[in-house]
Amino acid sequence: MSRICNRKIKTIKKLNKTYNLNSPIEFKILYKKFWKKLYIICYNQTNHKEVSEEIVQDIFISLWKRRKELVITSSIEHYLVKSAKLKVIDHYRKLYTKKHKNISQCDLCEHPEFDEKCLEHNEALFEFLEQEIQLIVNKLPCQCQKVYRLSREQQLNTSEIAKVLNISTKTVKNHLTRALKFIRVNMS
Repeated sequence: MSRICNRKIKTIKKLNKTYNLNSPIEFKILYKKFWKKLYIICYNQTNHKEVSEEIVQDIFISLWKRRKELVITSSIEHYLVKSAKLKVIDHYRKLYTKKHKNISQCDLCEHPEFDEKCLEHNEALFEFLEQEIQLIVNKLPCQCQKVYRLSREQQLNTSEIAKVLNISTKTVKNHLTRALKFIRVNMS
């Protein structure tokens, strides 16, 4: 969980295991250990095999390219999971942009305030949705709320949540399923 620097060789320590990001062999070990988990996260969001594989590949390519200047303050697993989630969001953002590129360059030149208004609109929409989700989550039973917040706000996995709340992983999964269904139903 801490970062160790020895003679400018970047290493990351995770549960008594240190990864030297400059070593191709150790990088390969890191890749083999986490690629499947990242792939599952991406596939669950995209339902597309090739896109998920490409996203995971991009994450590890980026990690390799930036290994010398990268500072990871959390565990490597947390960093990679967060990267996967952000890459999926980026993927959908690119799809949205492609789909809505009906505005010609001339239209954009005639309306330079478009970008700023669009950004303001998206930020306002994001804040509104975030507030709506929080209001819905607040209506959940106490334990269900705790599980949801630990999962979504603190990025803990089901076994970590189970340890924190002293409940079984099956119970955690049930609470998460219940919370997500409740949010989905109340958002529509």
